[in-house]
Amino acid sequence: MDLGIEGRVAIVTGGSKGIGRAVAETLADEGCRVSICARNEGPLDETAATIEGEVLPVAGDLTSQADVDRVVERTVAEFGPVDILVNNVGILGSEKPFHEIPDDEWNAVFDVNLMATVRATRAVLPHMRERGWGRIINVASEAGTQPDAFKTHYDASKAALINLTKNLSKAYGEDGILVNAVSPSTTKTPLVENLFEERAAALGTSVEEVEHRFLTEDRPGIVVGRLGEPADTANVVAFLASEKAAFITGANYRVDGGSISTMDA
Repeated sequence: MDLGIEGRVAIVTGGSKGIGRAVAETLADEGCRVSICARNEGPLDETAATIEGEVLPVAGDLTSQADVDRVVERTVAEFGPVDILVNNVGILGSEKPFHEIPDDEWNAVFDVNLMATVRATRAVLPHMRERGWGRIINVASEAGTQPDAFKTHYDASKAALINLTKNLSKAYGEDGILVNAVSPSTTKTPLVENLFEERAAALGTSVEEVEHRFLTEDRPGIVVGRLGEPADTANVVAFLASEKAAFITGANYRVDGGSISTMDA
């Protein structure tokens, strides 16, 4: 299917691995000129080298507005005005119970999971408004709709991101800018793999057993019987970035294998 975005300029935050990397690969396959950003230059360069197409790696700390602005400026200088922004960067934080999470950890999680999106969106909006066309896709989480009894700060930050998505869709729809969210369930990313390894070490068991317990005890609602793959989410992101999604804005697409039990959340 031709998504109609060949030649469009995209920025993917957190683009060196996991879902961000898969999104960058998918958009590049569709002919987009893709800028990927993350904190560490080495993994970014390695990822860019493996993706066929026009891919620009730009290292930057998205908790800094100056770094965000530099990423956008580099992208514009290399490729032209930004058409598509995928806000994917995020961190999990610890699995401490709520009463043990200090303020500085709350602030750190929200600074990356919510405020990085605020900063990046603010930086690209002038380009999109001037051209009367834009796509902003925020990578949230099923936890933003159906929270757990742990990682409270992460879940709350993703709920805020979903709310922000709806707000922005209303604020800038008349400018031709469509803003949507995708909410994956637990996906096989380095972040999740590291988490499972930590749990396996703490329990004295294998990673495979941890994953099995997770699917049968923590996420029995995932009726397809497996964790998500980065490409599952990347394909939905590419659709939302495309001309095929020209009448969709303010939506939250769940890519969860059936994990969330309600129909309208």
